Amino acid sequence: MKYENLDFLAKEIKGKNVAIVGNAKSLFDYTDGKAIDGADFVIRFNRGFVTRPECQGTRTDLLILAIELSNELIDSYNAKYVVNRCTMRVNKERAIGCFEKRTKVAMRKFLGAKPSSGYIAIDFCLAAGVNSITLFGFDWEKTPTFYNPKEYKSPHAYKTEESEIRFYVKQGKIKIYRDTQ
Repeated sequence: MKYENLDFLAKEIKGKNVAIVGNAKSLFDYTDGKAIDGADFVIRFNRGFVTRPECQGTRTDLLILAIELSNELIDSYNAKYVVNRCTMRVNKERAIGCFEKRTKVAMRKFLGAKPSSGYIAIDFCLAAGVNSITLFGFDWEKTPTFYNPKEYKSPHAYKTEESEIRFYVKQGKIKIYRDTQ
């Protein structure tokens, strides 16, 4: 996919080792904080606030939001960049850009459901030409998102996303840290 409106960010991460920190509850099963913080660039999402640094690390270089957060909550990440996965209607005074609608529409058509922020971030990193992507806290709903209520129903096609991402794992473009498969 193309991400013309985020070219400056793509240039920033090109050639870097990127940690993408998902929000699966399984993230707390391990103490991988140092491995996360050891990456050149760290991406987080939504309400994935750091509550256990030994498990989640502490750094955030890019915060991707699909929800409205107060400035105070955004500031708590101490992120260098904030990007909306949706339109600029939310967090517009803080976000430096958003992922293009045509890109998300194409992903939705391909996946058969709304793409997750994690899936978009992975695609963005691949398109930017990063050196490596390591995923933490991605288990495609084997455990719930650690901050959502139990009754939450995801609009995403996690099984399809997992299949796609595993294709890139087999090619050596992505590593799933502590992969249980």
